[in-house]
Amino acid sequence: MKNNDIDNDSKSKEKIGSVQLKQFVPYRMVHLATNISLALSKIYKQEFDITIPEWRVLAQLAQQNKLYSKDIGDLTSMDKSKVSRAVKALESKACLIRQTDKNDNRAAYLSLTSQGKTLYQNIAPKALQWERQFIGVLEASEHRDLMKVLDKLDKQVLLIGED
Repeated sequence: MKNNDIDNDSKSKEKIGSVQLKQFVPYRMVHLATNISLALSKIYKQEFDITIPEWRVLAQLAQQNKLYSKDIGDLTSMDKSKVSRAVKALESKACLIRQTDKNDNRAAYLSLTSQGKTLYQNIAPKALQWERQFIGVLEASEHRDLMKVLDKLDKQVLLIGED
């Protein structure tokens, strides 16, 4: 490689620019989401011995009453194997049951048992308290703005994904 090639290569890199991770929104959002998830998981891991995926399944079933595993994966953005492991773990803890779909014997609905509902009811207030503490640094107007921004970005990423 000639010196001119090196010079031209470094000039093209300067034109392209570099990603400053502290200013790169996708990085910042993933970093924040990971930190939130890990911090919040201490509540249900230490106090209730369930994992992040198990909590996500539990919370979705508490809201929806009954769902297919595939629906849970779609709603929580978890892959099929992660949902499957969480479902098996919750099933072994007697927190959920499978009911075969009468229209399709290959499919099964998942729903919470009374023990699963109780577990959710014990965790939810603590999770909401944690959220209040977390967002407590925001003014009411900042919280409203944040929710609007998140909604806009959520819609935008779906539009971009369609391209």
